[in-house]
Amino acid sequence: MENSRIGAGGGGVAETRCKEIAESAVAGVVCSSLMLSLTHIQQSFVLADPKLPDIPIVHASKVFCEITGYSQEEVIGRNCRFLQGPDTDPEAVQKIRESIAGERACTVRILNYRKDKTSFWNHLHLSPVRSATGEVAFYVGVQLAMDVVDSAGDENVGMTPYMKQLGAVGAVKVAVRSLQGSGLRRSFKKNSEE
Repeated sequence: MENSRIGAGGGGVAETRCKEIAESAVAGVVCSSLMLSLTHIQQSFVLADPKLPDIPIVHASKVFCEITGYSQEEVIGRNCRFLQGPDTDPEAVQKIRESIAGERACTVRILNYRKDKTSFWNHLHLSPVRSATGEVAFYVGVQLAMDVVDSAGDENVGMTPYMKQLGAVGAVKVAVRSLQGSGLRRSFKKNSEE
């Protein structure tokens, strides 16, 4: 499994940006309203930054941490592939990669692994979150751990979870776009030019 982390001491711009986003409350530089909005979303999701090498997680919801058994500190700075294991379907992984490369949304059912090594079926919806300029600012991945999955793949199973995923994606997009093009950094000092 993938164990590399951006925040694991390599230094540089990528680590700095990741820390700025992940440690917003402490550092006081990330838009506090964004973090507040994200913490109110009662779904399992992660926010990943495509501008950083390996597209690391910069925010993980409390529900995501509960489902996977990892703390936020263990997740921030890592690519989501650390949840993959020996029985993860390479075709599902490829669909995710193609979605990211094409900057489009996708939904897959993928076998993931918790911290304690137990597997779970993850109904994952991945979507780009665009800035006011149309550039992909983040990817949001909304996860639904499917304890009981219909192995026949009945298309009607999961309709309500899918709608929940779309709702969570929408909430994240609204939170990010509410920054009105100011990025994720907001200074608490008054700028005389504003």
